[in-house]
Amino acid sequence: MIGKRVLLGSLIFAVVAYGTLARAASESVLHSFGSAGDGAYPFAGLTMDASGNLYGTASSGGGNNQCDQMGCGIVYRLMPAGGGNWTYGVLHSFTANEGGNPYSTVAMDRTGALYGTTLYYASGCGTVFSLTPGSGGTWSESTLHRFTCGDDGFSSYGVVFDSTGRLYGTAYAGGADDHGLVFNLGHRSVLSWYEVVLHAFNGTDGGSPAGNLIFDAAGNIYGTTYEGAPGLTGVVFKLSPSGGAGWSESVLYAFQGTGFSAGPDGVNPVAGVVADGEGNLYGTCDYGGPANLGAVFELSPNGDGTWTETLLHTFSGGSDGGHPYAGVILDQQGNLFGTTQGSAGNNGTVYKLSRGSNGQWTETILYAFQGGADGSTPYGGLVMDSTGNLYGTTAFGGQFGGGVVFEVPGQ
Repeated sequence: MIGKRVLLGSLIFAVVAYGTLARAASESVLHSFGSAGDGAYPFAGLTMDASGNLYGTASSGGGNNQCDQMGCGIVYRLMPAGGGNWTYGVLHSFTANEGGNPYSTVAMDRTGALYGTTLYYASGCGTVFSLTPGSGGTWSESTLHRFTCGDDGFSSYGVVFDSTGRLYGTAYAGGADDHGLVFNLGHRSVLSWYEVVLHAFNGTDGGSPAGNLIFDAAGNIYGTTYEGAPGLTGVVFKLSPSGGAGWSESVLYAFQGTGFSAGPDGVNPVAGVVADGEGNLYGTCDYGGPANLGAVFELSPNGDGTWTETLLHTFSGGSDGGHPYAGVILDQQGNLFGTTQGSAGNNGTVYKLSRGSNGQWTETILYAFQGGADGSTPYGGLVMDSTGNLYGTTAFGGQFGGGVVFEVPGQ
């Protein structure tokens, strides 16, 4: 990447002893990636539709070796088939010209079409794509935007819809100052899309946004940047409509410390944030905390417009896991659920954080991956069904070594 660290694959693990924590009794593997013609290495999490079908991307595989020996990556679907069984199918295998290496979770519009991003294509800078279902179970791919590695950005890790159906995303690099940007994709017709840059980061107000965005009822946008601000620690930001086509950015919180180092605060958030009904924001940091293995944080709005950060949990390694690359999800009781990709001697975890009556948060390890057929290293986040079961992916492990889609029973 031009002037930028490759976000995936540059992770530092630390060995820290920690006591054994509670662990879920079971995990089910719904699909193992890596067999011939299949996808491999799903770094992104899943999207669930109203029928309980799961959709996702795998960054490699698909049989087309234009990008690597295994292929340019795929979009897939898993459908419940009764009796605990699932039916797996590849919806699309990318060619190099369409795009290569999709690392993003897909977004679904009201018609059931899927939208996502690839990191590369034949000329190198990534794409935004759509997949539209057709008759006979076929899906049609369209490339909506090809990034140029210039002011329009490049290396996007996903797109999302606002409440009106408009499409937004972040680019990890590029922009006027090469610190990444937030963009909107508009369209004149089904085949004619155009990009509008809402904000280009300059380094002091944030830099290198990789997580998805969220929106409040007033149309404000919230997200994080991995780097930027003094110390390269990352920020939580807000973009507000400022009249016409303009947007104004506010840094809600700049993480305190030096990037990628231990300290009293978390640093370097990869994923975006989620909000509760009171407007509090929750997220994760890949690094920071006393063991430098990351943290879960809460940001609470104050009456004067400032925000207060509280660390809810800092990871310690061992059976506690470390480096929460993905963000968290909230259930109706206010519990937080997430994954850690792991630390030395640990293949990653699924965890739950619960707030007690005294306001303190308690972590429970719902599942610790063993690194074999059960999968290893979950980079992506979780989705939850109506009964509380959790679904996610691991990038590695499984029967064929190419990662898995897993289910952990509801708690």
